[in-house]
Amino acid sequence: MKKRLLVRLLAGLVSGVFLVHVITLLVNYASLGQHLVCMPELTEKLGPDRAIVFQTILGAICGMVAHAGMCFFDIEKWSLLRASVVHCALILITFLPIGLQLYWFSFDLVAILIMAFAIILVYALIWLIMYIAWKRDIRQMNRLAEEYKKSIDSGAE
Repeated sequence: MKKRLLVRLLAGLVSGVFLVHVITLLVNYASLGQHLVCMPELTEKLGPDRAIVFQTILGAICGMVAHAGMCFFDIEKWSLLRASVVHCALILITFLPIGLQLYWFSFDLVAILIMAFAIILVYALIWLIMYIAWKRDIRQMNRLAEEYKKSIDSGAE
């Protein structure tokens, strides 16, 4: 369990750092038409070097929380729904303050609600895609197990 958590933390660190910079580049390009590494407000507030370091640290935190939170799915007593809701809530309460700190959206109730809805929607889409893939894999494993069982039964006769 500890090794799995450590691996998830490291994977989250790497993916979080990568994604925070990609998201910022996309937001800047979509809103300003420029390829900027940090939001202009963050760069103005902290300076270019500190802004990049700050953004990198917050991205690492966000990724680590998201990946480590997958441990909720390992709790056998919890249903898939419960683990999913808690994991999504954890991502939501982590991502919203980080998004505000990075100036991805304004400190306005409507903007925050839109971002929260977007996070939940993206989470639901990713969850659905993974669920369909897992279900397909389980069906395939069951089919292979049945074929194996039939080959053993026919070989024993």
